[in-house]
Amino acid sequence: MRIVILVFSFLFALFGMPPAKAQGTRNWTNTVAMLPTGGVSIGNPMARVQLVEWASYTCPHCAAFARDAKPELTALIRSGRVRVEYRTLPRDALDLTAVVLARCGGPNRFITAHDAIFAQQQAMLDKAEAFAATPAAQQPTATIAKRLEQLADATGLRVLLRGHGLDDATMTRCLNDEAGQKRAIAIAEAAQAAGVEGTPSFEVNGKKVVAHDWATLKPFLTAS
Repeated sequence: MRIVILVFSFLFALFGMPPAKAQGTRNWTNTVAMLPTGGVSIGNPMARVQLVEWASYTCPHCAAFARDAKPELTALIRSGRVRVEYRTLPRDALDLTAVVLARCGGPNRFITAHDAIFAQQQAMLDKAEAFAATPAAQQPTATIAKRLEQLADATGLRVLLRGHGLDDATMTRCLNDEAGQKRAIAIAEAAQAAGVEGTPSFEVNGKKVVAHDWATLKPFLTAS
């Protein structure tokens, strides 16, 4: 045994000790889950700061928040200090279309789709306005799903999310999934019951906060 120990001591002296396992290097932005609340969470489940955001894909203030918050909020999530739960609130048929498609790729594709929709929000709204003036938009559809399909095509949402890994067959299936539609609508109903009056709205560690932009919200997340 002494000889073995001496040999190992010689090897460690020659080559150095094996590197210690890195600590605190986990990237928590890769931890994404669909929750029973209907929301989608990203980050460390045990994070000191638990943030809930209620947002609408047709809300310009929500798009501004997504843009302004992205760099610093992503860093906070990555570090494990903040976990975010996104609860998207459909306010109309276009919003419902966007919510259904954002969720369509499951947890691993949600954040990419969520960011992409907000980044292209103005183009989506412009195309929706143009579509609203067409005869097709004036005619009732046989089902809600058919209207959602029309909007997905007319507003460029289908093309946008095709570029982020969703194929047409999967998107069509999601748009025609009545259970998925009901889950999306249930989030809005729960928010209304909870007294959420507008978007974006935020809750930090279980308490609503008076903040509607990144500059106002940030201190609630970074206070020691």
